[in-house]
Amino acid sequence: MSLAHSFMATTAICLSLFATTAAADLKAQDVWGDWRAYIEGMGYAVAATEKANGDTLAVNDIIVTSIATADTGPMTIRLGSFQFVSNRDGSVDLVMPSSMPMTIDIAAQGLNPATQVELLYTQSGQQMTARGDAAALAYDYSADTFGLALTSLTVDGDAMSSDTARFSLNGSALTSMTNVTVADQRNYAQNMQIGSVVYDMFFKEPKGVEAMSINSTLNDLSFSGSSTLPKDALPMTQDLTPMLAAGFAFDGAFDANGTETLVEITSEDGTSKLKTGSANSTLAVAMGADGIQYDVSADQVQMGGQLAGLPFPLFVEMAKYGVALRAPVTKSDDPQDFKLAFNMTEFTMSDIIWALFDASGQLPRDPATIALDLSGKAKLLVDGLSSKNAQEIAATGAAPAEVNALKIDRLLVDALGAKVEATGDITFDNTDTTTMAGFPKPVGDININIAGANGLMDKLTAMGMLPAQQATGARMMMGMFAVPGSAPDTLQSKIEFNEAGQILANGQRIK
Repeated sequence: MSLAHSFMATTAICLSLFATTAAADLKAQDVWGDWRAYIEGMGYAVAATEKANGDTLAVNDIIVTSIATADTGPMTIRLGSFQFVSNRDGSVDLVMPSSMPMTIDIAAQGLNPATQVELLYTQSGQQMTARGDAAALAYDYSADTFGLALTSLTVDGDAMSSDTARFSLNGSALTSMTNVTVADQRNYAQNMQIGSVVYDMFFKEPKGVEAMSINSTLNDLSFSGSSTLPKDALPMTQDLTPMLAAGFAFDGAFDANGTETLVEITSEDGTSKLKTGSANSTLAVAMGADGIQYDVSADQVQMGGQLAGLPFPLFVEMAKYGVALRAPVTKSDDPQDFKLAFNMTEFTMSDIIWALFDASGQLPRDPATIALDLSGKAKLLVDGLSSKNAQEIAATGAAPAEVNALKIDRLLVDALGAKVEATGDITFDNTDTTTMAGFPKPVGDININIAGANGLMDKLTAMGMLPAQQATGARMMMGMFAVPGSAPDTLQSKIEFNEAGQILANGQRIK
């Protein structure tokens, strides 16, 4: 378990406190007991001192301890104190201090040194109230402001100053509503809105000049998602496969209206400064037994920077940007769906970048678009989230999966006055690796349309960027695989892979 993994585990524990607080019969003692049982069921040991006073239960000096793993020693998390208050209307309030220190101690293990992380969580105007019963309930949480800051970091006995490492996150106008149902599994559905979030992160190599800082602002941030946790939670593990088999799943999306990020990187070559922003953006992630999904998109994207060693700034814009991925994560005897997509729509860049290779302005500078959308079916030969399997694959070079079908739903490259479009649908016979000399035999076709290629090559040759001999070779190659289209300077090609193992281009056999 790495330091980052440990920090994520700590965050999960804190968040689980907020969520499972409501998962009880809404009596103070039972609320705390349910939270404690939930954390212990995940393989942690929980210790605390309890003091009841009427309808209030004070839980002080909370300490959560993990067991040692192959990579890391035992981890101890100190969370401070909380109060659980039973109200007359049947609800329960969770009262937290406005300033809550947290400490993480990770013992040395193997090559990983002993590490201590001290954090401070702050909030103002906070209110958390739970209503319902143990089987179906809802809770509301709000805070005028909230923050999380790194106050101390000690690695192998050496304290890191703020000139070496720092982190802070601050937000405002937080509201959150969560519905919890408990049956055979624990199910959570949450909606959250935040007025703004600002975070700052900095790290510097203690014995060198290398450093990086990141400062980001997100406005009108919202989250909507759901998760399913096994009721009898599994002990802590870095292998998620057993948890997925037990029903673990999550699906959530973050949306922001207006983002800005500043990155500064220092090296021996100097300092580079980068700035990115977008009008709105979405990050969606989901995982379950049927696979993992990742989808990020943004509109009106701007990126600029001053790179070390360059005497001028760089700047690019895009109307839209997106990346999508869907992939299986568990071994299966049956093929599973996968998807990979990418788009960069109406891409433009500053004249100073164009001047680096086209000072005379011979190339069209219209906005460019690149889009790729692939889908298909693949069969995982091993569990994809197992660290043991990953190590074995790296050591042996064995294939972790086999592709059974691939579909080109869309390929578009529209830039510099030329355009390439393609679609295709191919299946693969993984039992036949002799027809294609070591590759599964393909069966299917690819359709390609090209416009403006000859005109672009003429311009590149005139500019001296493409040697005339290479341009001639490229034209001969296109002549072998393509036929003229109905419009000037257009080409069409249909590449077929048949059952006999032949490859045809526009009906002519080339293999």
